[in-house]
Amino acid sequence: MTRVQLTSLLLFLANLAACQGFGQPQTVGAGASVVNTVPNTTIVSVYYNGQGVSSGGGEGCCVSLPAKWKPGMTATVEWVKDPSPGVNPGGVKPPARNTNGSSTPEWEKWMDIHEANYTRHSVTIPVPKYEKISSLVLVFLPCNEVYPLIDSKEHSRVFGGNAMKPEIMRRLGGKNICPKP
Repeated sequence: MTRVQLTSLLLFLANLAACQGFGQPQTVGAGASVVNTVPNTTIVSVYYNGQGVSSGGGEGCCVSLPAKWKPGMTATVEWVKDPSPGVNPGGVKPPARNTNGSSTPEWEKWMDIHEANYTRHSVTIPVPKYEKISSLVLVFLPCNEVYPLIDSKEHSRVFGGNAMKPEIMRRLGGKNICPKP
């Protein structure tokens, strides 16, 4: 093999290796949703490793997940929580909106006060082992705990038999009483 052929072959292999993306994990697109088991709260917005997740019910599309689980994987979940849906401090309910559904100055002022009471949270959590990706379901538990469900068998174990929120909490080890900060 001549020096030119060898150089050409090496350049070809280097380009091929670059296309293969050495060191970059292969990812899979998956649906994503939120299950809130915490009474009297609303999850306003959620991010999983910086990717937006539907929190208004139903499954959103899509988040990117590593195709294969590896030990030590973690994820950062950030969320905004409405700790008092439908009322402001002192139990003040929202004023009426216009008959066409548009807001009034009173409603806008009430909403500004309401949104000021939202709380922001962030936690880095271990990603539980998964073999077959079903979708990402972030289950919000009391005490600002979040459990990511990804594996299809885990989905069945946690949500099987039309499990209600208290049963989902029990299956995931959620606490009923939170320690005082």
